[in-house]
Amino acid sequence: MKKQLLALSLAAALFLSAAGCSKPTESSGGGSSAADGYPEKAITVIVPFSAGGEHDLTARTIATRLQEMFGWTVTIQNTTGDSAAAIEYMKGDYTDGYTLFMHSPEVMAASLVSGQLNEPYYEDFVYLGNFVYDPLCICVTADSPYNTIEDLFAAAKEDGSINWACVGAGGKNEMDAQNLWDIAGVSFNYVPYDDASKSRAAVLGGHAVVYQSYASGAKSSVDAGELKVLAVGADERLDFWPDVPTLKECGYDVTVGLTRCWDIHPDTPQEIVDVLTEKLEECVADPTTQEQLIAMGQSPSWMTNEEMHEYGEYYYGVYGDIYAKLNG
Repeated sequence: MKKQLLALSLAAALFLSAAGCSKPTESSGGGSSAADGYPEKAITVIVPFSAGGEHDLTARTIATRLQEMFGWTVTIQNTTGDSAAAIEYMKGDYTDGYTLFMHSPEVMAASLVSGQLNEPYYEDFVYLGNFVYDPLCICVTADSPYNTIEDLFAAAKEDGSINWACVGAGGKNEMDAQNLWDIAGVSFNYVPYDDASKSRAAVLGGHAVVYQSYASGAKSSVDAGELKVLAVGADERLDFWPDVPTLKECGYDVTVGLTRCWDIHPDTPQEIVDVLTEKLEECVADPTTQEQLIAMGQSPSWMTNEEMHEYGEYYYGVYGDIYAKLNG
């Protein structure tokens, strides 16, 4: 198995390691089980982001590998409005194990902090296991005059109206941006878009200067020579971008990224949860799956349901602190 390409932030990593790496529990007793013959039909994964984005591409990679490895049929259902979709899913009748939901606990925790969610759904979901950890990256066009993050921030100190394109308003991504600016002592004009393809197109089309993304959302454009990466929010340089410094190397104490996982309704029979968790862990550990994820710019990083809950709670505190600092 290829090693994970990046570590989580030191504090989060230490926090998570204490949780251990527990295995899914096995159902007890004899007789029939809710998981007998599961799955007997197609499984639908609701991805509350548009097609072609990082969440979508990750979901489709895992779905394809489940088909290839186990013969499962998994369909991806794209929608928009991630917070609203989480509410609808949790209040819907999705307890038979055939409709899953894709999200990230730190995104839901940040949404709760910012008021986009009014209930702690990051606490309520059952996480079927995390697939990847995707570090933040700051990009500009390949022909941009800014060749380092220091160049960009020096320009921002002279002109605080430079357009900074990203996905979503008021939630995790905007808080990540504002936190970085606050640490660097700079200002930009944050311009939110519905999805990563639109924010990337805005930069490539000259409507914005900076593209805040995650590594997987920028990699294909970087490989094509359209974008260049000024810095990444990882603890260490990424193997596929060895010349790109981390924000910490540049003097900004920021380590930030995004997990991607499939969740399931908490009222789903445990036997089905166990089957899904076991097969997904096997799928993510498979070398072919890892190679495909790495090629996309993703960093394979398995975490259990228990670890994901600890992770979400940790980042609820992180984003609570950021929100208070920025709005106090």
